[in-house]
Formats: sequence, structure tokens, C-alpha cells
Amino acid sequence: MNDMENVQKTYTDFHKKTASGHIYPTEWVIRSFLGTYPNLNLDKSKYPNAKLLDLGFGDCRNMPLLHNCNFQIYGVEISSEIILMAKEKLDQIGINAVLKEGTNVNIPFGDKYFDYILACHSCYYVDKNTSFDQNVTEIARVLKQDGIFIASLPAPNNFILKDSINLGNGHVEITNDIYNLRNGYVFRTFEDEKDIIQTFSPYFKEISICKCLDNFWGIQINFFIIAGKRK
Repeated sequence: MNDMENVQKTYTDFHKKTASGHIYPTEWVIRSFLGTYPNLNLDKSKYPNAKLLDLGFGDCRNMPLLHNCNFQIYGVEISSEIILMAKEKLDQIGINAVLKEGTNVNIPFGDKYFDYILACHSCYYVDKNTSFDQNVTEIARVLKQDGIFIASLPAPNNFILKDSINLGNGHVEITNDIYNLRNGYVFRTFEDEKDIIQTFSPYFKEISICKCLDNFWGIQINFFIIAGKRK
């Protein structure tokens, strides 16, 4: 079994176990879309009927929030089984979404299709024989000019990076995931804001970054949040 097949299986099995549970939005996603901050204040009047891609939507936890914002919701996940479980869940709670199987480097939609892309703990997964720069290029391809990209990115000393293998250029192989979901997979990590700007500036402008440092009872979760406009 190759790395991609292994991650598809582990994530699909994980979502099977949690499919019947309730879902709640991620806090930073709520803050990003609904909050007002000195360095981030999205124009909420543009949300209704705008096309938003939830890239790597997982258990659909952010879709009720996106639905309440009146977005047209689209989603991409890595296996057909996750797609099927998601459709069943969304049907139960009365949310319409167009869901397709794909990856960060292969988003199955046309050029300049979306007004917004949300990547909640997802866009930094790097498929075998690809690089994160290819992920960024693909994300930029499907986003309209001046479209908004919002994503989380791993920061130093995040628990998931413990004992990871440095592959160069910010890429690491995960080896010690306490949840046994991501071992063997490659992540793109970021040292600082300068690293982020250099990586995303070829395609994005007006980039705003914040950093979250959280410790949940012994689990250190450090990550950046990026918001930027497509050039």
C-alpha cells in the first residue's frame, strides 16, 4: 500500500467511527469569517451566493457555519467513502454542497471557479512525488482574481512535528502522530511569517498572518493562519 492509499484508509476509517456524531465549527474559522480585527476584516456582504471551496473538509464541521453565511458550498476530500458519509450527514442537517474526490494537487474544478477557498488544517499535506509549491499553484488556479484564500499552516513545535524527518525546503515526514492518522505522510511546515510570504506571494497579495499557540492539557498545537487575495 502506498502513502496516499494508507492515508485514504486511515482517514476514511477515522471518519467512519465519528460519522454519527455532532459537528461543531473550528474556532479560528469562526473568527476568520465572522470576526473584525485590525489586520483582518472580511467583507461579509460579499458572502451570499459566493462560491466557496472547503478543501479537505473532513467531517463537514465548518459547513453549518458556511451555510449560515449563505455561501454556495463546495468540498473536496481524498476518498469516495468520505464523500458518501459527508453527503449523508449534510442531508440530515439540510445543507446542500457539491462534493468531489480530489487532493490538494488535483482539485477537480475549472480555472477561476471559486470566490473563496478555505483550507482548515489541510492544504499542507503533500502527495508523494509532488511539492507544496504545486499545491499552491493548484489552489491559485481554481481561485478567481481577488478571491480570498484562508488556511492554517503548521508552525514550529506543533505536537504533530515531534520526531518528524526533515526532507528539506520545509517538507517533513510525520513519524510520531499520537492519533496514528498521518504517520508516513509529508507536511509542509513554516518557520515564520517571512517563510509564508515567500511561498505564497507569487500568487497572492494583501497577505495577513496570525499565529496561534495553544496547549490543550499537554498537546501543543501551534499554527499560522493566512488570509490573502488572489493576484
